Amino acid sequence: MEENIIAEVYVRDPLILNELINIIKSNNRVTRVKIIENVRTKNELRALILLSAKLRGGISELLMNKGAYYISERISNGLEKWSLVIDDKIFREIILPTLKEYTYSLKIIEKDDGNLVSVKNLLTSKEFEIIYKAYKMGYFDWPKKVDLKELSEELGISKAATLQALRRAMGKLIRNYVDNLV
Repeated sequence: MEENIIAEVYVRDPLILNELINIIKSNNRVTRVKIIENVRTKNELRALILLSAKLRGGISELLMNKGAYYISERISNGLEKWSLVIDDKIFREIILPTLKEYTYSLKIIEKDDGNLVSVKNLLTSKEFEIIYKAYKMGYFDWPKKVDLKELSEELGISKAATLQALRRAMGKLIRNYVDNLV
């Protein structure tokens, strides 16, 4: 079984890109490396790299074989962040010890705040009602189908109260989204 990975690389010097590709190719799990796109700007080179790697012996294989539900993976500044759902006992007794063997540095961040099930839990019922109605009526469309006055009239509250609730709800949703990126 193999996984396909698309990596976005930014470098100033093309020689560094070649060196990176050689390092990737030297990994015995990697079966193919191909530059899909190469864009040169005034200050840097941006490359999209497609690589195929065998799952055998990797962290992905371990997680999949133990029943983990993979949500996402993000690599930035030399760090990998994996979001997944897995049974706590299996994670602590089987996966965690193996991960500690595979990795140089490991930091586990557990989140059990239910935001995978619903971000609705972040908002009060009133905030949810207002942002949902704004969405359904086209307040966030471009161009807007309804303006703040029409939305507030539909809700039966003042424009100021509508705007305040919308901004508070959007702030909570954006904060949650950004916090889960890092």
